[in-house]
Amino acid sequence: MPSTRQEAKVLSSWKEIASYLGKGVRTVQRWEHEWGLPVSRPKNAHKSTVLSSTDKLDRWVATKWAQRPGRRESPPNAGSPNGVAASIRDFRRLRQANRELLYDLVQAMAGLRAESQTLVRAVSRASEAKSRTAENGKARQFV
Repeated sequence: MPSTRQEAKVLSSWKEIASYLGKGVRTVQRWEHEWGLPVSRPKNAHKSTVLSSTDKLDRWVATKWAQRPGRRESPPNAGSPNGVAASIRDFRRLRQANRELLYDLVQAMAGLRAESQTLVRAVSRASEAKSRTAENGKARQFV
């Protein structure tokens, strides 16, 4: 029986963690320091080397993030597991929609580039034909 739950993914850099959470690298580094964002550092690795999993980050968002001190007003049920799960689903849906829009934009730009190249060639051919016609007309005047 296939699981309805997505497999946990290991994130191996601040950039991946920040991207997953939809924040900047410096912000998630601050969250680790101030609010205990769950990252681990392999032994004998450089200080900037970090690891985390999407499961750990999701659990942290569901529990610790909602409990942080000094937070401003939050939407109703934002701290509840259902509210956090809904927020995560919305974030993932919006991220996927953004990727699809970006793909459509790239495809449209490629189409426009091809059309503009076709138009440049057509104008160039028309200009050359006009030049030849004008040259032929001048040549007939002298004959």
